[in-house]
Amino acid sequence: MSVREIGDFVAHRGERHKGPVTQTARDVFTSVDVWSLPMRGRKPSKSDISRAARANLRLASDMQLKQGCGLRRPTVRRRLESGLKKFARNETLTDQEADVLSYLGDRFIWKPAFSDDQLFNEFRDVLVQNAIVPKPEAASLDGAKTFLTLYAIALMHGVTIEFDNGTKSQLRAGFANRQRHLEVKILITFEELSKPLMAPICMFLTSLDPDSYCTPELLELGEGVLADAWKGPIEVGDNDKLTLTG
Repeated sequence: MSVREIGDFVAHRGERHKGPVTQTARDVFTSVDVWSLPMRGRKPSKSDISRAARANLRLASDMQLKQGCGLRRPTVRRRLESGLKKFARNETLTDQEADVLSYLGDRFIWKPAFSDDQLFNEFRDVLVQNAIVPKPEAASLDGAKTFLTLYAIALMHGVTIEFDNGTKSQLRAGFANRQRHLEVKILITFEELSKPLMAPICMFLTSLDPDSYCTPELLELGEGVLADAWKGPIEVGDNDKLTLTG
């Protein structure tokens, strides 16, 4: 999945309308949109609750569902679908249906579309399964993980994602997180209030530290707390570090 997604970014860098990153970004947008409606002076409608519940089901991990609903994912999915049908018809939900809808319909859940570990593992699997690299030699690919990660960061940086409501935002690379790991974020913004409500959400999470894999000018630009700390195009330089293009 992640390898195909990076290939699609190569082919369509300007604006993305489909794929795992786009779907995850749209689901996270829906999750934070509905969850934040009361803070923005609006009451969630039935439609809002339903779309948030479906988005959060896709975003939530199996552990989150088990902890929040006490059920495994297939059961949560069945309870949610049956509950949403009753909810739309103003019928009484069972206790389990109500619990599932309450948990998923009024919660902000997020997750990255994928990580550097997932990208590299799937890249290696693709090469082995297609007989490009013999299975006994798969370990020889380990040294390519860092370059692959940096290449993916540079490729995703600056690409525009369109949300379901027609608004757009750009993916931005940086390291504005507690661990100071390189990442790619999407900045979700709501403008209804006098002060905008902003949620920078990680879409591609890595384990790389910027001090080892960025040139000095990017270390200076990356001090901001928002996802758009790096505004100019970036690339992987000859020294195998992220650098400003040109």
